[in-house]
Amino acid sequence: MLNQQQIKNQFESLATLQAIQKQAYQMLVQGLATTGFSMREWEILVYLEQHGQATASELADAFMVTRTLISRNTWRLIQDNLIQSQVNPNDRRIVWLSLTVNGQERVQEGVRQVQANLKTFNQSHDLEKLTKQVEALSQQLAKIN
Repeated sequence: MLNQQQIKNQFESLATLQAIQKQAYQMLVQGLATTGFSMREWEILVYLEQHGQATASELADAFMVTRTLISRNTWRLIQDNLIQSQVNPNDRRIVWLSLTVNGQERVQEGVRQVQANLKTFNQSHDLEKLTKQVEALSQQLAKIN
């Protein structure tokens, strides 16, 4: 059974981890600012780039959202010729999504743009803040163990 101090340490660690996640998310949003992609669209493109292909259900599971939301997001990407859909000839209920050549090029451009944007923002302050948060989390986790 955990004592009061151990529970307090675990909650502090969770709060610090959430702060780290928020900071990393904000840095990525800043990096995506000029790409024209929403965070969800970017996640879909990167997922397909890493996995080759996926169904809408797989994407919904991976991002813990509904198939309807994924379908809305992928529709714009299909219209922009960034991803393509292909019906499985053995089971017409399965539709595979994958990047087009244009989509592959835009992902690579997006990666370069995000990297460039992160360099131009107040990166040193953000990274310093993130480093301090990671160090605090490390110390908090050491208390738990």
